Amino acid sequence: MHNAKRLLFLLVFGLTTFAGAKEKGINGTVTYVTGGTVYTSLGKASGVQDSSIVFVIDGPDTIATLRVIASSSKSTACSVLTSRRQIKAGNTVVAYVPLQEEKQEKSPGNGETPSSLPTSGLPLPTTGQGGTTTESSKPFAEIKGRVSAQYYTTRYDNSSFDISQPGVVLNFRAKSNDVPIIFEVYSNFRTLAYGTMSPFSKHARNQSRIYRLSLGYDDGLNVISFGRIAPTVAPSIGYIDGTLLSRKLGAFTVGTALGFRPTFVQQGVSTENKKAALFLQYELKGGLQGSVTAAYARDYFHSQLDREVASTSINLFTSGDLFVYASSEVDLRTKSGDALKLHPALTTAFMNVNYRFTRELTVGLGGDASRPFYPFSSVRTVPDSLLDHRLRGGLTLNVNILLPGGVSLYNTFTPRSRGSQFAQDYSEYAAVTLADIAASGITFRTNVTVNSTEFTNSLGYGVNLQSRLLDVVDLALRYQKYNYTVKRIAMRSNSTTFGSDIMVPLTNYLSLVASYDRLDGYGTKSNSLFTELSVRF
Repeated sequence: MHNAKRLLFLLVFGLTTFAGAKEKGINGTVTYVTGGTVYTSLGKASGVQDSSIVFVIDGPDTIATLRVIASSSKSTACSVLTSRRQIKAGNTVVAYVPLQEEKQEKSPGNGETPSSLPTSGLPLPTTGQGGTTTESSKPFAEIKGRVSAQYYTTRYDNSSFDISQPGVVLNFRAKSNDVPIIFEVYSNFRTLAYGTMSPFSKHARNQSRIYRLSLGYDDGLNVISFGRIAPTVAPSIGYIDGTLLSRKLGAFTVGTALGFRPTFVQQGVSTENKKAALFLQYELKGGLQGSVTAAYARDYFHSQLDREVASTSINLFTSGDLFVYASSEVDLRTKSGDALKLHPALTTAFMNVNYRFTRELTVGLGGDASRPFYPFSSVRTVPDSLLDHRLRGGLTLNVNILLPGGVSLYNTFTPRSRGSQFAQDYSEYAAVTLADIAASGITFRTNVTVNSTEFTNSLGYGVNLQSRLLDVVDLALRYQKYNYTVKRIAMRSNSTTFGSDIMVPLTNYLSLVASYDRLDGYGTKSNSLFTELSVRF
């Protein structure tokens, strides 16, 4: 296992040595955030493509890494790979795209002939007329992505609860320049140790995860992928170990996925659960852009039907003003005794509409509903009366206001129903940000959080101070305090957290990130440290 990790790590760095490509950085903004999807103003016209990596910048800090899952000419929809804090509309985004080399042809009579142009020492191919032409030399493949070495540890008053977790994260995409072959990896190799146990010993817990490991063919019309796949066209299908086939037919994309469903730990391949899925997507262009997707999936435990699901998603947006995202999932069968009966029931539903009235004011309104779902194999022997089928729902209202002088206000209110009582439970989050105070490069943020549930109430407030030191190091200091009450026993307590983050770009491609947290509350004290050395290529 350890030799395999070392081999894969060296292979990645070896490939980047000869497969690197010239890139340029492009800037844009976050236009909308909803349901785990982040929309940006970057698009294909800027050079951004599906699966491109995008970084989110808030003031002097890099706060998140995104992967493009859908793109139009002037916008992209992205999934969140990593996030240090909340992503908001208006945040700056940065992407690195291939630098297109411009070919300049000079006609006879301008003082230069083709044979006199610089060739960088490469032989010039002979043309049919006996002349010569220039040709850019391209590597066999181009690799883009990131490799990160991480270490996380938490130390408690009682050393037997201490945690240590080293890891290596691989996230890259290799594409051949000769044929449309793509190889993608997104995984981490981690171990977890408690107390005085060494995290590198054989007794440490293996917490490695493989989120994507696939080899595919994509010529723009046809897609064939093998490996561990998370279909970007229809993410509701979930992960699958097998193959995916799809084809574009005008504005439609139709496809299927066949294979095995990975286990919860997402390590090796398990053959216990089989999965088959179909999906169809329609892409809208013009004034209203986006896509509408429908999917159908069946899971089998060995040879017995375990779950049957239909899902839909809608992703619509205009040129920066209106954004609509909606998704739903319906379980087509419900357990009845010792069998699955055809009985469609809504499992999850989510919708969010966000409208930018002006550059300074954006308002969003959303709703969600969900009920527990049960794979048949896990509840077959459980009496029907013991299964919870209640549908729970709530609303979300958020307002984002940008004021002169770098001041922004953000508020999210989320009321939730409990039984027949609307808004019996709720959460409220409000934040005020002062960016680049007096042109000093310092950003100040304060927040208040209120939560009320059937069992607890809590009130929290915090401050965050960010600055760039010597125009090189990004530094953040944060403080958060919570007061909470357990209602049924009238117990009151509090917790405080002090933390700091630092990011140092060592080179254009190498960066160091460190984060420290001190927690005092919940009956314990702890100190946590996270470090990451990351190389981008």
